[in-house]
Amino acid sequence: MQDTETKIGEEAVKEAVWQEKKRGISTIWIVPIVALVIGGWLFYQSSSQKGPTIDIIFKNATGIKADKTVIKYKDVEIGKVKEVNFGEELKTVRVTAELKRNMTPFLTEKTRFWVMQAKLGVGGVQGLDTLLSGVYIVMDPQKGKEKIRTFKGLDQIPVISAGDKGLTFLLEAENIGSLSVGSPIYYKRLRAGSIASYKLAPDGKNILIEVFIQSHFAKLINSKTRFYNVSGINVSMGADGMDVQTESLVSMLMGGLEFDNFTELGPGKPVSKDSRFTLFESKKKAKQLQYKREIYFWVYFDESIRGLSIGAPVEFRGMKIGEVVNFSLIGNADTAEFKIPILLKIEPERFTIIGNDTAKNTNQVNIPVFEKLIEKGFRAQLQTGNLITGELLIDLDLHPDAPKATAEQKHGYYIIPSVPATLASLKNNLQAILDRIAKIPFEDIGNELNGTIKEVHSSTLPKVNTAIDSIDRLVKETEKMMNAARRNYLDSNAEINKKMLKLLDEATNTTKSIKNLTDYLERHPESLIKGK
Repeated sequence: MQDTETKIGEEAVKEAVWQEKKRGISTIWIVPIVALVIGGWLFYQSSSQKGPTIDIIFKNATGIKADKTVIKYKDVEIGKVKEVNFGEELKTVRVTAELKRNMTPFLTEKTRFWVMQAKLGVGGVQGLDTLLSGVYIVMDPQKGKEKIRTFKGLDQIPVISAGDKGLTFLLEAENIGSLSVGSPIYYKRLRAGSIASYKLAPDGKNILIEVFIQSHFAKLINSKTRFYNVSGINVSMGADGMDVQTESLVSMLMGGLEFDNFTELGPGKPVSKDSRFTLFESKKKAKQLQYKREIYFWVYFDESIRGLSIGAPVEFRGMKIGEVVNFSLIGNADTAEFKIPILLKIEPERFTIIGNDTAKNTNQVNIPVFEKLIEKGFRAQLQTGNLITGELLIDLDLHPDAPKATAEQKHGYYIIPSVPATLASLKNNLQAILDRIAKIPFEDIGNELNGTIKEVHSSTLPKVNTAIDSIDRLVKETEKMMNAARRNYLDSNAEINKKMLKLLDEATNTTKSIKNLTDYLERHPESLIKGK
């Protein structure tokens, strides 16, 4: 009985416990559970709506403030700066920002960031609104291949943005001059693009300038297109005269370029993106044809070459066929003589020599032709190209009277013989004349002249006086005869006068008749055929 009662008691306890559990969770836990669920939901909502966090590395943080500076794209706020710290070794500034979620696909290696602040540029004032609202960071989103979260901020506002359509090209120049990023590029005085960037070439000899040309202008560029500088006012004076070139006020003050397709250069072939062109100093040089063949010669002068400069033209009968490359001064210690060797560059494609097929496509001198020219007096001469500036040029021409010369070669180049300049030749001729005049024995001539004058006074002069008296008497007799003839002719009673008057009347009548006939024929030319 006792065991049965014990079991009944245990079962009662178990049943009581089971019934207690069956009643459910106590109401005291309902509020924490609901709060936990709501918090989890809010956390999920916040996490799902939160955008990516990125880092932007700048050289400095001028105007950037945490929780205040915003990030914009097309003037729409897309993020905010959360933290500003130093980068590695305090050399840079790391800006941590949070973007909106829809910007995640554009966080690639091509996306760019820069700080927008008030700045006066070639296109006007940029970022004027930052004077009131403060600086902000601009995002230029672009899709790429690599997803990144750390970006290097640009030091300056870029010229090309994601929405711009066009092509980029490379220009090679000796120096950057007054050009800068954003300088305009024109085509027939219409703005066609801008300078995007520039850097030193790998070899350190030239500057590579990246230019952006708008799409509707980019299709005009071909292999013969020439880019040239139109910055400031270009004034040049040389042997060719004075040349003044100006462009727009913006390019005059802040630099600019222009490109054109000159008719003289002929049609060109299509080019692709990033094609390279040479940047010319001026429009005049851009229009000049480029020649591949070059032949070099030496010319030696003994006279002064003041006014001659490197690049001075070399002409043949007024036509430019080359230019001066270099010159120096060489003295001989034994003879104490000085010569000035001048290196000339002749471009044979500037002219045509009929029958010169042997050296048509080479840079070699046609020796038979050159020897024949030297034999005929082919010489080089200094001449004044500009009377105002005194600029000299080298003129090549045939001088048949020049001293004989032969074709010689020195240091690998043939020598063109020279003749003195016109002024120097005139000076030499004048000196020769003066030397000859100095040799005339003026004293002996004076003594002989004095003796001749004395002889004239003593013997010849009286005879001359007698002859003059005879001539005087003859003149007077002739005058008397002429006066008598004149009186006879003018006498109205003289018979000859009557005949002359009658003859004059008949001549007058005849002239009137001829005039009347001529007038009638002019009015009635048909009378020559039909009769009057």
